[in-house]
Amino acid sequence: MKDKSLKVTTLNQFTWIPIYEELAKALTGWESRQEELISFLEDLRSEGYVVTPLQDKDADGARFQLREIDPFTFFGVFNRRIGYDQRIGILSQIKQHFGLQRDLPEDFDGVPVLNNLRSWFFPNQTSRDTNDIGRLWRVFQLALSEQDPLENKEFLKAFDEALKVKQTNVNLTMGLFWIRPDTFLNLDQNNREYLSIRLPADGLTAKFYAEMVRLMREEEKPFPEISLAAWGAENERMRMIAESQEAQYRAWGGVSYWLAGAYWDDRDPADQTDRFLEEGVWENGYKNRYINDVMSMRVNDRIAIKAASTQRTGLPFDARNKTVSRMTIKAIGTIVANRNDGRIVEVEWDPDFKEKSWYFYTNRNTIWRLRTDENYRLKEYAEKLRDFVWYGKEQDYDWFLKHLLQASETDQILSEFIEVNKPPYSIDDLIASGVFLTEEELEHILERLQSKKAMILQGPPGVGKTFISRKLAYALMKEVDNDRLEMVQFHQSYSYDDFVRGYRPVPGKAGSFVLQNGIFYEFCQKAIRDPDHEYVFIIDEINRGNLSQIFGELLMLIESDKRGPEFALPLAYRMEDEAPFFVPPNLYLIGLMNVADRSLAMVDYAMRRRFVFISLKPQYERGLFSQWLSERGMDTELVQLIVERLTRLNQEIREDPLLGENYEVGHSFFLPKGDNFAALDKNWYRRVVRTEIIPLLKEYWFDNPKRAEEAEKRLLA
Repeated sequence: MKDKSLKVTTLNQFTWIPIYEELAKALTGWESRQEELISFLEDLRSEGYVVTPLQDKDADGARFQLREIDPFTFFGVFNRRIGYDQRIGILSQIKQHFGLQRDLPEDFDGVPVLNNLRSWFFPNQTSRDTNDIGRLWRVFQLALSEQDPLENKEFLKAFDEALKVKQTNVNLTMGLFWIRPDTFLNLDQNNREYLSIRLPADGLTAKFYAEMVRLMREEEKPFPEISLAAWGAENERMRMIAESQEAQYRAWGGVSYWLAGAYWDDRDPADQTDRFLEEGVWENGYKNRYINDVMSMRVNDRIAIKAASTQRTGLPFDARNKTVSRMTIKAIGTIVANRNDGRIVEVEWDPDFKEKSWYFYTNRNTIWRLRTDENYRLKEYAEKLRDFVWYGKEQDYDWFLKHLLQASETDQILSEFIEVNKPPYSIDDLIASGVFLTEEELEHILERLQSKKAMILQGPPGVGKTFISRKLAYALMKEVDNDRLEMVQFHQSYSYDDFVRGYRPVPGKAGSFVLQNGIFYEFCQKAIRDPDHEYVFIIDEINRGNLSQIFGELLMLIESDKRGPEFALPLAYRMEDEAPFFVPPNLYLIGLMNVADRSLAMVDYAMRRRFVFISLKPQYERGLFSQWLSERGMDTELVQLIVERLTRLNQEIREDPLLGENYEVGHSFFLPKGDNFAALDKNWYRRVVRTEIIPLLKEYWFDNPKRAEEAEKRLLA
């Protein structure tokens, strides 16, 4: 059969073709010697050559050397984004090892290269089928047959079989171009855009590929020249994009833009970005959420990995000391296949993309499909975000500040976004609110809360346990959203019926009772319906209640590794045909415990191991406390008086063998409301001491009234 390939005739260009074709033919005899190929590459690595990592990974995460390799991945070793000298160096060693006769190339004109983070044509052992490597060798061998492979049914079948390998997609056309560039057309993103080729909605197939090659052959332009022209046109393409975004959008009509998260809180590491880039995928971490969204993703759609957070300091604009929402764009790419399982799409990630931050118009949902239709009231916002993420435009901070900062009315950043409609909140806000803890200490507390999902803040009276708990909740949620915050107070008569579920009298019907859900049950259901957001349940005076009786079977379900439907249990009081109950992973518990109340029961060990404990202490001696009061206008002498006398009092309490540090007097007694303390004087201090501190000391030293009187005199002197 006649070979329909178009030969390159340009002199002094494409000097890579002869040695590439010679190497391809030499490799045909190495399918049964794959471990030798791997050993050769490892030897190159040991000699300092920049070689593709060849470490496999099993289901347990253990790393070990590859035991099998396909010819395209072998070719990819020197067709990656590495330096020219490095590529020539590797090729020279290959030439020597295989006894190749052709000269080393003087150029790599038109050669498509792989993303360094995705240079394998197959996945790790955990996701690899036993036939995957064989499929790639099969299509490689048939591609080098004498006849035109694209008219060979066996080759077309092998092409489609190779596409079943998880990390093989458009890179297959790149590999075929390497080994036979006059016959096979490369369909990487540059070529597709240059030739105005769009992949089918269902992804690449042999039939589609053969038809594209046939059409391009009719142009009678050799494929290497097309590839070089496409790469040479890249800078011009970027210029055109910058000058006329709308022209680009019309050319890609129907494309959707997706911003997706990569944070899985049940994985280590939780941030899955590196794995997605390495495997060339984006994966939905939920089993029963966002399935329709993922199924809606189409080939050629644009996708970005984003992480939502907040920022108060170090901003590239003046936010008037307010916290603003931030979205870090970590990667961008083009969807090249959808596996139609509601979980995974295959992505051609941009290897040159540099992480950057976007402010104001953000979204914390795992999947955000940008709306740019005419009816969308924030269309202009969405278009600016689209241009920033995918088309290299800078964010116009002044434009956003003009629209979102209405100083004459509120002097704060307004939350006018449709997706994020709550004031953002960060650790900087926590510090500014007056918790008198360092950034490092607060980050530690938040990390422990995120990890354990259940925390008890304990301390003597007046250290701000309730105040700090709410601020921690906001910092965890990254915004002030009281709809996702619930608080109860335990007491001796509080029960499982109040907390989870129990029978309650029916109003107006004497002697009738109905099964009614408790506050924690309802809050769990609320969190289950909104898995993308954190929910915080605060329990004040947690050690005043009978915890085992109140929590019941929830003792197990609140553990961090027992969250989710797979650990669901039937409740003590069950509704008819009701599914078992579970505590969702996005719900966090914060208990507050006064360690100075002698009447309270200690938390038993069964509960203790399910919570992480954070001890809060009085902060009189900390510079942050004095600074906070002084910044609000309190007289310096008054600040010093409070610090000195309360520090001395607490030292006396600590040294008392019947009291100790659990009975110290907290600093919140001397934190008045408001932001202007200039009018406060020593008389205010005396009133606080007489009405709040002295009664507490008399309770402490009820059996030693003289000692309480002496402490009072020292405080009021």
